[in-house]
Amino acid sequence: MAEQALTVAPPAPPPLTYRDRLAQFRILEEKRYELIEELLEKLEKTEARLTQTELDLQSEQNVRRTLQNEVVEAKDRENALAAKQARRPFVLVLVDADAEGFLFQDKYITRRAQGGEALADELLLRLREYLRPLYEDAETLDIVVRVYANLEGMANYLVREGKVRNLGQLRACSTGFCGRISSFDWVDVGVGKEGAAARKVRENLSFYASNTHVRHIILACSPADVPPTFLNTLPLEKTTIVETLPLPSALVALPIKTTKLPTLFTPPPPSKSPKVRGRNAPQLQLSQQEDPDGGATWLVIRPERSKSQGAALRRRAGGRDGSEDEDSSLSISIGPDNTVSVDGGRRRRIMN
Repeated sequence: MAEQALTVAPPAPPPLTYRDRLAQFRILEEKRYELIEELLEKLEKTEARLTQTELDLQSEQNVRRTLQNEVVEAKDRENALAAKQARRPFVLVLVDADAEGFLFQDKYITRRAQGGEALADELLLRLREYLRPLYEDAETLDIVVRVYANLEGMANYLVREGKVRNLGQLRACSTGFCGRISSFDWVDVGVGKEGAAARKVRENLSFYASNTHVRHIILACSPADVPPTFLNTLPLEKTTIVETLPLPSALVALPIKTTKLPTLFTPPPPSKSPKVRGRNAPQLQLSQQEDPDGGATWLVIRPERSKSQGAALRRRAGGRDGSEDEDSSLSISIGPDNTVSVDGGRRRRIMN
């Protein structure tokens, strides 16, 4: 039994020869060289990436420094521009005095130079009142006013209305207006193409709209001269239209400010039928009636006379019945066959 429990040990391997041991060393050396080559290759790639990263970082730093310099320069320019703008900001006021509804009141234009000076003072006062709620520095803002008008045409109209005697009175008013305040000008556009004053207003708007010194623009002109398509090219947030007549719906729909200056401008009077001027001139009445016989339309013109004129005519009639003279009239009728008949009392004329 003891003999069976004993195990037989395996035979010992033969000892390695020197060549075998040298072959093993060679394999180990090759593995070590391969490892060193792999490590060196990775190191070279890492160093190359590190060099590129350093170059990129340096480039980014240069770009950042350039941008920082540009930002600093831009801020300096902005501050300089803001400081420059803050020195002389101004409000531009453009008036087309030829437009309907923008004729200055009689108390100004009929008083020669004194009226012009009073007009300038009143305009400045009302503009300050309007600007105070809009700007904190309204009292220090310069106000530049340009009034454009055809003085000769305006003077002719005022002479016909009996408000001035000649062009010289109106020129004296404009001279007083200009001389009162240095930034107020009344420009005579002269006798030329119709709408010259409106064209001046539009040209000034186009020129000053992009001016950085303009704080606000106030327009006193006909809405037809500044249509919505033109106003949309302007900074509407700092534009105001002076209203004397109801504005068209296209302008009301725009985000634009409006104001009224009733102490300056006289709204146009309602249209009246033309009358013959002169103290003793007869006043004519025009009436219309249908002729029941031929369907003709009769236009009857009857002269209105005062009692004294009627009495004088009756005396000249030499005792004739005055009713004929009082009822005398000029009748013009157009018949169905397009014939025209003119009946002037006792004389009648028919034209085909």
